[in-house]
Amino acid sequence: MGSLGSAHTQNSSRFDNDILNEPLPPEMNEQAFEAISEELRIVQEQMSALQVKLDEEEHKNLKLQQRIDKLEHHSTQVQELFSSERADWTQQQQEHLSQLSGLEKQLQDTQTKNDFLKSEVHDLRVVLHSADKELSSVKLEYSSFKESQEKELSDLSERHLHVQLQLENVRLENEKLLESKACLQDSYENLQEVMKYEIDQLSKNLQNCKKENETLKSDLNNLMELFEAEKERNNKLLLQFEEDKENSSKEILDVLEAVRQEKQKEMAKCEQQMAKVQRLEESLCATEKVIHSLEKSRDADKEAVANLRSQVQELRASVCEKTETIDTLQQELKDVTCKYNSALGDKEESKVLIKRQEVEILDLKETLRLRIISEDIERDMLCEDLAHATEQLNMLTEASKKHSGLLQSAQEELTRKEAMIQELQHQLNQKKEEVEQKKNEYNFKMRQLGHVMDSAAEYPQSPKTPPHFQTHLAKLLETQEQEIEDGRASKISLQRLVTKLNEDREIKNAEILRMKEQLSEMENLRLDAQQLREENWLLQGQLDDIRKHKDGSGQNHPDSQQLKHEQEELTKERLAKNKLVEEMLRMKADLEEVRTALREKETDCLRMTEEVERTRTLESKAFQEKEQLRSKLEELYEEKERTSQETEMLRKQVECLAEENGRLVGHQNLNQKIHYVMRLKRENVRLAEETGKLRAENTVLKENKKKELLTNTLHSPTSSGSEQPAV
Repeated sequence: MGSLGSAHTQNSSRFDNDILNEPLPPEMNEQAFEAISEELRIVQEQMSALQVKLDEEEHKNLKLQQRIDKLEHHSTQVQELFSSERADWTQQQQEHLSQLSGLEKQLQDTQTKNDFLKSEVHDLRVVLHSADKELSSVKLEYSSFKESQEKELSDLSERHLHVQLQLENVRLENEKLLESKACLQDSYENLQEVMKYEIDQLSKNLQNCKKENETLKSDLNNLMELFEAEKERNNKLLLQFEEDKENSSKEILDVLEAVRQEKQKEMAKCEQQMAKVQRLEESLCATEKVIHSLEKSRDADKEAVANLRSQVQELRASVCEKTETIDTLQQELKDVTCKYNSALGDKEESKVLIKRQEVEILDLKETLRLRIISEDIERDMLCEDLAHATEQLNMLTEASKKHSGLLQSAQEELTRKEAMIQELQHQLNQKKEEVEQKKNEYNFKMRQLGHVMDSAAEYPQSPKTPPHFQTHLAKLLETQEQEIEDGRASKISLQRLVTKLNEDREIKNAEILRMKEQLSEMENLRLDAQQLREENWLLQGQLDDIRKHKDGSGQNHPDSQQLKHEQEELTKERLAKNKLVEEMLRMKADLEEVRTALREKETDCLRMTEEVERTRTLESKAFQEKEQLRSKLEELYEEKERTSQETEMLRKQVECLAEENGRLVGHQNLNQKIHYVMRLKRENVRLAEETGKLRAENTVLKENKKKELLTNTLHSPTSSGSEQPAV
């Protein structure tokens, strides 16, 4: 029994050893390999999904950067437009102020001129009344005076024609200046178009550079994926090689044990096994060759990895530089937003100013209408005065002709009477009676003329004065004070807006810093995930080794502890992965919020551009209306100057007539009158010579002006042609 028990124990121990030493079936190995491959495939799919998400986020970041660049470009354009519009508005305000001051001065001058003209009209009426009384003594010498007056009128008409020619030349010069101004405006618009074209080209070049950077990043990612795939292949080949070694060693041991147990039964099988051993040795040689080739490829891969590391370092440096540029661009974008908000405030101010200026334009139109009406009335009154004066002159000329005829007949009769005094003394009484009758007739006619002139003096037609203009000036001053107060209020509101914008800027800076920190955390988490994946691969290899190299129950306990520890680490890694996924989702939500904010900003920018274009159209309309009003004002001023010149000419003529009437009244002696007439003739000859000289000088000046205009017209197209290629 003891022998049986010992034999049973020996058989049981052998059975246990045989069970332990039995190799695992190939199906189990294949299932284990399939499970490991499935896990690796799942991990790879997760990695690819994470990589795709990272690529999408990078693509989105690039799109955001492009939009930021576009917004910066648009903000620079808007800033330039608003600066130019501010300059135009300031210039227009200065021009309006200068115009108001000029209008006030002109009003004062016109008032003084009107007062002066009123006093002159009163003096002229007094002089005319005195001249009517003294016409009786001026009848004989009126013919010579009339001739001299006609000569003077011809000279004055010639001068008037000369002045008209000069005015026409000035108008031509003004038209040429306007044409040159239009040419300059066209050249300025061409320059603006060229600048816009260059800016578009530069933006396209920037976009091309960004696309090239994206392609380089995609190439780098592909290289990294290839490197990881090659690593996985190397690991698989190493594992296969180790498994082949283990399988071959186990098979040899089994064959040896079978040969020892069945030496006598299976001698024939030994030869087959020797053949198998030779085949295995050949396979071992082949595997060694493969190992050498794999080692060579590994060395090459190491070199490639070193190169890739250097490239990665360079790319990291470039990424750091780009992040710095992104930070600077974000700061610039904040500045641009601040400027944009300030431009909005300026735009509102410009709208208010436009409304005020429209009100001022309406007031100016009303004042112009009233002024035109008053000037038309003054013109009509002056025409009536001129007609009345011409009628009086015609009457005076007719009366002077009659009186001159009577004086000549009286002189003839006196000469006859002096010759016939000695012969016809007895007829003196009759002649005296005739002379007395003629004197009575002469006195009667003079009395009639005096009554006519008195009636004309009692009922004169004086010109009406224009309406008062101080009320409009008061209104303009009140509007200016209101504008000053509105400007102060707008300054205060702008200061408040600036403070609010600074606060918003600080908040946005804090948000940007928070986003940067989140991005850095994401990068760190991505690196940690890569490390965890590598550790997972190593742990899986170790597990395989542990499963294959189990030898005893004494080692099972620490191995199980290690497995538990590794399982805990795997659970921790899974939790970390879940956290990463949650953070990625949160980052996506933040990015979507940023996108919505950018879209809202883009819509605001489009709305602002539309409002800017509308304000430009309104400003162009207001500018055209202002130019029309200026042209009307210039025409009115020219008409006023003409009327003032005509009144001055009439006043000078009246003064000359009064002086000559006084001189004629003073010269009652015939000899004195003859000397006076001769002196007048000499003065007329001298004046005719001077007028001839002046005409010659005027012709020379006209020719010189024409030459200068021709030279200017020749130089203007050449200068414009030389400036365009320079631009």
